[in-house]
Amino acid sequence: MTAYDLLFIIKSGLEEAAQKEILEKVKALIENGGGKVETVDVWGKRDLATPIEKNQQGYFVLVKYSGPGAINKELEARFKINENVLRYMITLSLSKPKVEAKA
Repeated sequence: MTAYDLLFIIKSGLEEAAQKEILEKVKALIENGGGKVETVDVWGKRDLATPIEKNQQGYFVLVKYSGPGAINKELEARFKINENVLRYMITLSLSKPKVEAKA
């Protein structure tokens, strides 16, 4: 399985419950697609360098996961139709995923 980094920005005006719901949906989509979520790093609310759709701030989340490449297409399709996600970026991870030792 290939390791990926997913960074996405959610509208900062959303309630905390809605932000967590989006994150849980992303994690479930990765796991249902045969992947494994390694880490979730919530950066929180940050100022944007340039406004996106009249938003000055965004809620940043970094997810490191490993899985087949087909998950990426599904994630992109879901992000494109979700109007609460301002931007997203999926890249190959430079760090190798942790491999558990077989006994």
